[in-house]
Amino acid sequence: MPRFNLRSPLLQAPHRLGFLAGGVLLLASLLVWALEMLSRSAGFSLTLGQEIGHQVGIPAMLWHGYLMIYGFFPLFMLGFIYTAGPRWLNVPSPSRRQYVPVLLLFAMGSVLDILGRWLPACMLVGVACHALAWLAGALIWCRAVWRSPVPDKTHALLIAIAFALGGAGMLAAWAGFALGQVTGWRLSITLGVWGFLLPVFLVVSHRMIPFFSANVLQPPQSPQPYIAWRPLSLLYTLGGLLLLRIILEYLQLNTLLADLPLAVGLLYTSWRWQLRRSFQVKLLAMLHAAFAWAGLGMTLFVVSDVLQLLGQPGLGFAPLHALTLGFFCTMLLAFVTRVTLGHSGRPLLAGGVAWVAYWAMHGVALARVLGEIIPAWQGVLYLLAALAAGIAVAAWSRVYLPMYWQARADGQPG
Repeated sequence: MPRFNLRSPLLQAPHRLGFLAGGVLLLASLLVWALEMLSRSAGFSLTLGQEIGHQVGIPAMLWHGYLMIYGFFPLFMLGFIYTAGPRWLNVPSPSRRQYVPVLLLFAMGSVLDILGRWLPACMLVGVACHALAWLAGALIWCRAVWRSPVPDKTHALLIAIAFALGGAGMLAAWAGFALGQVTGWRLSITLGVWGFLLPVFLVVSHRMIPFFSANVLQPPQSPQPYIAWRPLSLLYTLGGLLLLRIILEYLQLNTLLADLPLAVGLLYTSWRWQLRRSFQVKLLAMLHAAFAWAGLGMTLFVVSDVLQLLGQPGLGFAPLHALTLGFFCTMLLAFVTRVTLGHSGRPLLAGGVAWVAYWAMHGVALARVLGEIIPAWQGVLYLLAALAAGIAVAAWSRVYLPMYWQARADGQPG
């Protein structure tokens, strides 16, 4: 187990504590949801108390949605951006006195939110911890962006905007809980997916995937040089479309106007980044294959939009889970695996456990999508998806989490 002191390797870089806390909470969140699926298959459900706020019960799905959006992703994001971001901006890294309290307070909020599945009073405190920690954490990043002398801060500024929308989503959840209004929780989930997670994943992918690809897919590794394609106009276009989608969803209008160009743009980007070529190197293929789910998920949203315009029920949660499980979760495993290996002084090679766990998460996403499309299989597929996700992340965690409290394999600092 890690020794938590100032000389511990756990405190030698922000990503170590952030990734460890995020990994533990990711595993805990998935195991709790697997327990929920098992209980439902046995004919009963774990309850979130009889009442929340002012006589309003929060459905389990909204609790699940909040936890899956805000429970662990922000910890990975802060750990990464506090480690890699200062290099982008040519500024000093945040001190332990700055980032450690932020990460610990946020993690404590997530623990309380998990306990809120059985003790509703914990939710109000847990979401408040999230909002306070996130405000402090986002201010650290915004201060770094403000002080940076580099001329191009586009990626950093877009991440700061997404962080602000994520904070707004946390506040909306807290207000919804305190006032007993489910609409606050729904707004929180909308902002969390379209204003926070998706923009951050797209911005980081735009900056890092072509960079990683260009470093790997070059002679003599590859017969043809790789030309990194990442125009800033792509980011601005995707950002504008995401803002449009938030507005349309808030107004409860059909979102086809935003979903169609998003789907086309993301599928085209995956093609321009040369998805098929990436399979020459496993660790790189993990990033590209995860990104492909973004275009696929938006394509499913388009199909669902069209069906609804024709008076049909649409595809339910299939598009959303293609995006969240398919894109966010597989990209998280791929990206964190690469960063962990690189920053622990180990070879950039996808080991068997990471490779199998990663593709198992693709299977989880596919099962969850098919469960929406084929109602007769829904119960079995939901249960299999929840159990497989917990097992895959547990296997990955057993190998990679210890790296965060161990010294670098190459003896270097960090």
